[in-house]
Amino acid sequence: MFIDYSTKLFGIIGKNIPYTLSPAIHNYSFEKMGINAVYLAFDIKEEEKFKEIAKGLLEVSEGLNVTIPYKEKIIPLLDGLSKEAEEIGAVNTIFKKRGFNTDYLAVKSLVLEKGIGKVEKSLIFGAGGAAKAAAFALSSLGSEIFIINRTVNKAQELSERLKEKGYSAKVVPSCGFDYDVVVNSTPTPSYIHEECVKGKLAIEFVYSPLYTEFLKRASSKGLKTINGLEILVRQALEAQKIWLGKSLNDKEVVDFLYARKLIR
Repeated sequence: MFIDYSTKLFGIIGKNIPYTLSPAIHNYSFEKMGINAVYLAFDIKEEEKFKEIAKGLLEVSEGLNVTIPYKEKIIPLLDGLSKEAEEIGAVNTIFKKRGFNTDYLAVKSLVLEKGIGKVEKSLIFGAGGAAKAAAFALSSLGSEIFIINRTVNKAQELSERLKEKGYSAKVVPSCGFDYDVVVNSTPTPSYIHEECVKGKLAIEFVYSPLYTEFLKRASSKGLKTINGLEILVRQALEAQKIWLGKSLNDKEVVDFLYARKLIR
């Protein structure tokens, strides 16, 4: 990588993000595509400094990604939102001060590629940013959404937001009904009981370890799966398309991550 006066700056904003693979994915992609750019991680540990730092980064960067806990806090600093980001109320990609949600784009495209047919009901564990993206992506495919979350108030907020946007959603206490898709958007897949792993497709947002107990159970029961690495890479490539109008393909990036032993 050669850095000069015309090198463009991209990066990710988050808190406590030493685990992030985004710099590896994007810097490799820039090099392969011949883009004169660098991608850095901006770990904003003191949340009271977020607004000041984010404003500066929005001025000097070409594009940004945003992760926990700033996906909602960034919105007031932006000039506009894509339709999906506005519906969801969370942003994970920014280009020229406009917010997008590429987690939504990733989930929607990956579900369609799995070829499971009509999705009528989906059960989502969690109610944070990943859950929001999955809920709206599956809703856009015609699915009714059911939410289980330890903090019921947060689940209710997501349910109400979905209903406000014209979708069908409900908070439920258990998984004692049939559904097509089951989603884990929590950091603890062990939270999901054996009897809840059913349907046609299981979606996992955790990518380390790659094969969580949730995905192992799903595979053993014959469900198709979308793992956290697939979502991570796809949302990154969707961001590249927004920033650059082009991207590498999923396989190139996944092969690179394995070659560098960044995935376990």
